[in-house]
Amino acid sequence: MTTHQGEDAAARPRGLWGRLVDAFHGRDTATPAPVVRPSSLEWRVDPDTESWWYQPPASPAGFQEIQGRAPDGYDFARLVWQACETCRLGLIVKIRVTGPWQRHGYGSRMVRFALQGRDGYSWTTTPQSEDARAFFPVLTASTGVAFPREMRSCEHMDVRPRRSESARQIDPPP
Repeated sequence: MTTHQGEDAAARPRGLWGRLVDAFHGRDTATPAPVVRPSSLEWRVDPDTESWWYQPPASPAGFQEIQGRAPDGYDFARLVWQACETCRLGLIVKIRVTGPWQRHGYGSRMVRFALQGRDGYSWTTTPQSEDARAFFPVLTASTGVAFPREMRSCEHMDVRPRRSESARQIDPPP
């Protein structure tokens, strides 16, 4: 089938090649533009589009987790910690905030969430990255809680990690 420049666009083949030829000649392709959603790394910091999720511990001194998630579900901020009420000991196991969300207070907000109701606890961290070695002294200055990188745990924390109930959505930490 041959087409001529004067023919109606609807009569031309609608495959990819036909749309490319139409676009090249400046004709309306009558094809709606695809909806392009940004990937997780392209999202902008926007508190109105993020959601927060909390994973409670499976045992009294078990692992807990809080996550900040982008609209596509990507967890751009995550904190994993343990806290033992009996020994009044807390351990920051892992903290991560992905590139575009760094330096917007997400790490501090997550740690403050973990500190709630735990006045007087002694906190430590696992070995720290270069970013963490800069982060924790600033956090110490603002909270008054020291976070030495001399990982300490108690016998209550030394349990195999297991999941408890499903994570639940929570209000953003202050």
